[in-house]
Amino acid sequence: MPSPTTTDLPIPKSWDEFEDICADLLKCMWSDPYVVRNGRSGQRQHGVDIYGKPVHLKGHDSETAGAQCKRVEALTEKDIKNEIEQATEFKPSLEEYLLLTTLKRDTSLQEYVRTQDWEINRVEILFWEDLSLQLSESDELLKKHFPRWFQTKTSKDDVLQMLSGADPEDFDYDDSIGQYLYKNDVNLRLIMNRPDEMESFYDPWISNFPDRNGYKQEVYLEYNGKRIKKFWFVDVDNFRYCIPYPRAANDLRISPVQYHLACILNRPFGYGIDQGLTIAGIKVDPNL
Repeated sequence: MPSPTTTDLPIPKSWDEFEDICADLLKCMWSDPYVVRNGRSGQRQHGVDIYGKPVHLKGHDSETAGAQCKRVEALTEKDIKNEIEQATEFKPSLEEYLLLTTLKRDTSLQEYVRTQDWEINRVEILFWEDLSLQLSESDELLKKHFPRWFQTKTSKDDVLQMLSGADPEDFDYDDSIGQYLYKNDVNLRLIMNRPDEMESFYDPWISNFPDRNGYKQEVYLEYNGKRIKKFWFVDVDNFRYCIPYPRAANDLRISPVQYHLACILNRPFGYGIDQGLTIAGIKVDPNL
């Protein structure tokens, strides 16, 4: 899907929806949480649909700004002049006045607005392209008003946190491909590397098992088809247990993350990772 920073967001279907969007947008643009819509339909509004006190006007003779929202099919110079003249009657007087419209940019209207000698100190016209660009800079506003356009960003830390918070029961295991699929978010997968020939591994702790053969096992954490992290395990005791690499041959400690991952990997086989770690003499250190 195209990014809203390069493609216009869909135009609101009603004037009321457009005013709601503009009010939320102006709260951000003006850094004023008290931006409000002016009156209601049918009441005289003096050309102002929304007003507030932008931070950038602090210290001016008037610290108030107003905006008129125009969801229209066309807009003429006469229309603009009429709205601005009405806005001069707004109380308190306006230091700044914005015309916000769903129309596409129009150079002639832009020139008209910037070249006239208005009674209000600053008058600007913002078209839908301009508003879309401003909206695209706020995840909160996109999520609220354009949820289909809101694109969440998942960081590496987010994926690791998701893995740490997942229960072993939340994974479906497919032995034919060595895949653990997270049922709550199918973008997250654990993949066991299966080379044609397993590489042997030996540390003294492996001799604690009846079968003293050990084999290196790579496990890939993937999200949305991208490899996020690689973990190393050892298949021991005729593949009954998949044990995380301890810190060293003479330092038999693993981290809570390693332990949690081992719980997930060993669950389908029913032998229990705790029993395997006990036999190996490996302990979980919460400080790692």
